[in-house]
Amino acid sequence: MTGLLRFDGDRATEADTEAHAPDMVAQRAHLRRQLGVRPGHRVLDIGCGPGYLLSELRRDLGPTGRIYGIDISESMLELARERCATDSAPGAVDLRTGRAEQLPFPDATFDVAVAVQVYEYVEDIERALDELFRVLRPGGRAVILDTDWDSLVWRSADRERMRDVLELWEDHVAHPRLPQHLGPLLRRAGFQEEPLTTLTFVDRELDPSRYSYWQVGFIEAFLADHPRARTEQTRAWSDELRGLAAAGNYFFSLGRYAFTLRRPPA
Repeated sequence: MTGLLRFDGDRATEADTEAHAPDMVAQRAHLRRQLGVRPGHRVLDIGCGPGYLLSELRRDLGPTGRIYGIDISESMLELARERCATDSAPGAVDLRTGRAEQLPFPDATFDVAVAVQVYEYVEDIERALDELFRVLRPGGRAVILDTDWDSLVWRSADRERMRDVLELWEDHVAHPRLPQHLGPLLRRAGFQEEPLTTLTFVDRELDPSRYSYWQVGFIEAFLADHPRARTEQTRAWSDELRGLAAAGNYFFSLGRYAFTLRRPPA
């Protein structure tokens, strides 16, 4: 791994726009069902990003609930603050800078926690899971959603170039195949698992309303600073994808995995 993708500045704004893609809207709806937030709950969103899920969960809390969001990106937190400031739904919001490996909360604080596309970026995954276990109350519930980048299917006539680009792209995370290994890590941390659920993103068009449109931009930006990437290869890769889309031959598919878990009752 050469360096993690930072969601600051322009990247934060692009991630905010990506959140409107239909697959992302459906993902948030799925997570809300899995989490089962109820009025009065205390909720933690780890890596809250621009605050879309956080603001939607806030509506489920009622007047006595409270939701906390942490993120390492101040740009993301500012977007989340703006979103929550214009939301008249009940339930107080507390947004803080923080890391999954060192959650700034006392033991047994939360009824519910969620981490979406976070743990694959965390080097010390065991410590992060121990922290999640610590801040959940006994009987508390959490959902962790991450991508297995082995599940990615992207049409290309140049399979070798596609493979090369995607291998470099894997360097943007610490654990590109985390879902394959997460179950044993959760059990080791002390969690009880519920049935695993999956989400599949499928795009046959490449435009700003689609998830993969933004992924092309993220990959281009990441590889621009990658020491082993070649500018001409990256340009040829993205040009081919846009050409396939213009001809009606575009195809993209990606799998995400939602692990629903509980801290055992005391």
